[in-house]
Amino acid sequence: MGTRTSSKERLAALEAVPMFRACSRKQLELVARLADNVSVEAGEVLAREGRIERELFVILDGQAQVTRAGTAVAQLGAGDYFGELAVLDAGPRDATVTALTDLDVLIIGQREYATMVADVPGLRDALLRGMAKRLRAADLGATGSPTGSADDRSPGHDRSPGDADGSDA
Repeated sequence: MGTRTSSKERLAALEAVPMFRACSRKQLELVARLADNVSVEAGEVLAREGRIERELFVILDGQAQVTRAGTAVAQLGAGDYFGELAVLDAGPRDATVTALTDLDVLIIGQREYATMVADVPGLRDALLRGMAKRLRAADLGATGSPTGSADDRSPGHDRSPGDADGSDA
């Protein structure tokens, strides 16, 4: 893993991520400063199902595959993010995410996330809205109706409105 994009490219990529769209330029600069920008080689595992990990990933460029119990459940690309549950609680990852192509990602640890939500108004709400969309999509997928029980729920991945695949690895 190594650093890949310039500060200007990183800010442009962050502006395209739904979770950060409402942020001001100054707020995006804070996010870019707190996050680690890393290049990941194709085939590398970013998150492994069942492990306790504490990072949120934002894909700036490239493609990744999400699997659960060895079965592919989603493909992620630029603007997608995963791992937000990991920065909120200490539970195990619910999916594995593997780079299909070389990736350029931002990695946000638990401490950095806490700083971001304290300093960037609206970021926590944006993350919660994304999680609510995934939960709703998971309920629909598990039961065929929007009224699935809590036992039917499993976290998914947030994409832009209208997309219903996903994972929170």
